[in-house]
Amino acid sequence: MLPYYALVILTFLLCLFDFVQQRYIRWFVFVGHGVLLVLFVGLRSLGVDNDGFSYQDAFNLAGGMSWTDLFTGNYPENMERGYLLVNKVIYSLGGNIHIVFMLMAVTTGLVNYTLIFRRSPYPFTSLLIYVCFFYFYRDFTQIRFALSAGIGLWAIFMFVDRKYIKFFLLVLLASTFHSAALVVLLPALIYMVLRNQLVFLFLPLLGLIGGLFNPTMLLFQLGGLPPILAHYVEVDEIGKGGYVISIIAQVFLIGMVVFREKLSQHYSDRLLKILFISLSLSSFINLLFISFAIMQRLSLLLFGTILFAAPYLCRTLEMNQREQFAALSLRFLFLVYVFYYGLKMISPDLMQPYSIW
Repeated sequence: MLPYYALVILTFLLCLFDFVQQRYIRWFVFVGHGVLLVLFVGLRSLGVDNDGFSYQDAFNLAGGMSWTDLFTGNYPENMERGYLLVNKVIYSLGGNIHIVFMLMAVTTGLVNYTLIFRRSPYPFTSLLIYVCFFYFYRDFTQIRFALSAGIGLWAIFMFVDRKYIKFFLLVLLASTFHSAALVVLLPALIYMVLRNQLVFLFLPLLGLIGGLFNPTMLLFQLGGLPPILAHYVEVDEIGKGGYVISIIAQVFLIGMVVFREKLSQHYSDRLLKILFISLSLSSFINLLFISFAIMQRLSLLLFGTILFAAPYLCRTLEMNQREQFAALSLRFLFLVYVFYYGLKMISPDLMQPYSIW
């Protein structure tokens, strides 16, 4: 498992480049490390990730079905057409599952890393958060969800920029790889009708209370779960979520409220509110469905906004010369925790010893 640890350690050490003023140096190092992350995922052998053989089956399924069945959705597998279409094209061109892995890795890397470098004031800090919280869970195992979530984050920023056509097109595209991307519509719709910060500050508390009553089983008994989610309940594979992302989200929600005035001097009100709503919803969904790990896909997708909310808050606090040392110390402590969390993510539950195909 040494390669995994080395990758996380290197990503942590590269956070020092957030202090480099020359943008071209930062860009060169960032691109180099991004390429490494992409190749690390794309070149993995089948079976390194726990879902690899399932993707092999999906590849064979796509290759064996007709184009008509693919476009009409006439197939038994519960998998979105966009991903199966990619598999069908590669199969038709004589490729194999390793080509699929590489293509998905490159596309996911381009989507996520370009957004991070363009939008984050501390791109290496954002990259560490991504590697430690999302990389092994998404890029390694749930590759459809990884790409879908990355496109979903782009969609959120298109909404922030009032590019509504691009927003809806990106949501549509993301949903063809994983339907969880439709959750991106939620913060956008809520933003248009409700923007009270205090409501969203305490919304996770309602999720915590609601989670005590296990709403998953209640919805299952009432027949209110979609077939695929009902299947997980029936076979008793619902798993259980964790509280970490809700705790982190709540810390930054409080920070964004306390330092709201300072943040508004550097970032638009619209951006801050949409990030705030997204983080609040991610925590709410996580706590409400804490007994149903599958729902974490929705909460983790929205929790992706922490890649930007955290650096925005850190940068704002560090701009005050009198409080700079304290702010830098807090950022360092946060990064150390993220680093620790990333090391804990390296587990046989998510991946096997690394090897190249």
